[in-house]
Amino acid sequence: MSSSLSGRRAASFRRVAATAGKIVAATATVALLASCSSGGGGSDSGSDTLHIGAILPQTGSLSLLGPAAIAGSEVAIDDINDAKPKFEAKLTVKDSGDTTTDIASSSAKSLLSSNVSGIIAPESSAVVKTVFSQLTNAQVPFITPAATDPTLTHPNKSNGYFFRTVPTDVLQGQALAQKIVSDGRTKVSILYMNEAYGTGLNEQIKKTLEDNGVEVVADVPFTPNSTNFNAEVSDVLSPGPDALVVISFDEIKSIAAALQQNKFDFNNFYGTDGNNGILGAGDPDITGAQFSTPGVNPEDDFRKRLDTANGKALSSYSYAAESYDAVTLMALAAAQGGDTKPATIKDNLKKVSEGGTACTSFKECYALIEKGEDIDYNGQSGPISFNDDGDVSEASISFYKTVGPDNKTDWVEQQSSKL
Repeated sequence: MSSSLSGRRAASFRRVAATAGKIVAATATVALLASCSSGGGGSDSGSDTLHIGAILPQTGSLSLLGPAAIAGSEVAIDDINDAKPKFEAKLTVKDSGDTTTDIASSSAKSLLSSNVSGIIAPESSAVVKTVFSQLTNAQVPFITPAATDPTLTHPNKSNGYFFRTVPTDVLQGQALAQKIVSDGRTKVSILYMNEAYGTGLNEQIKKTLEDNGVEVVADVPFTPNSTNFNAEVSDVLSPGPDALVVISFDEIKSIAAALQQNKFDFNNFYGTDGNNGILGAGDPDITGAQFSTPGVNPEDDFRKRLDTANGKALSSYSYAAESYDAVTLMALAAAQGGDTKPATIKDNLKKVSEGGTACTSFKECYALIEKGEDIDYNGQSGPISFNDDGDVSEASISFYKTVGPDNKTDWVEQQSSKL
């Protein structure tokens, strides 16, 4: 994002930058920047700039989900600046890669060196763990829009700097298992990736199924980034289940191919958010497969804006809303606290997410803050109320179904869940 300055204002801006090496938070300069609708330069540590960093997957096993999160973040920045607050919002996106690389750590180091106000943390639970201490030690608040592993909830380790706009696996696992129960399934096999995301969801799904009298006849792990699933598919199908749950990322491509070779009926398939929307035209036809994904069904207008930000239609909209809300919440916390310092944002994130007057956009919420009112931001992903651990205490879980040979998925229904 950039904006042009001209005449006396531009000269004034350059004099301040030359003498101080940063944009000084003087009243005239704040007023100038508040009049701009998009970003442009300035010190990242000044109270007139809200510099948000994002560590999102552009490579690796979650790269197909990265574009939606990036687009959601960019749309949020546009909405913040369009409201003309007393600061200018700026976004810098870095790659998170996956656990096979150290890209996320390098990205975090780069963002921290630029004095960001807050960070949108990786989508993968396992990758979040690789930068968790790095970010908490730097005392910069970070919000993940997609990492769901319950073990990330550890207030003593995070010192209150870790938040997430996505519900933990406890809520998604319960909801998916309840869906399987309501569909009348009685014998279920589970194939899950053996890392934080997979093991967390597997544990909750298995527990909820068994608590409801459903037999789990096979519970088979696989190594992340595997490409050959002949043995694992044989293991999950041999007991004759009437439903199969697959917890994966883009490994779903190889898994679906192996299932297809075994003439598997995908009407008996249940996936999770990590593999929802991964398959497209030209991939194995999984018509009938169902997927759980935290969040509400994005409205058409929001989808169009996301597509525009991405430069083309997204193949998956998963976590776009949660990313949008994470960026918006950081901006509202800065507005509530009166500056863009990391500590201020950290101290006000919970406050702007609960209690007070309900509002659903940055512009609406910011106007209330300017009037001195307490706010309760309810965003694109639904109600958001952070608890003392930085987790959302309630969430909507949506269900999608694959409806054609191009693997297009349609929204079917949603459930509400609470911790």
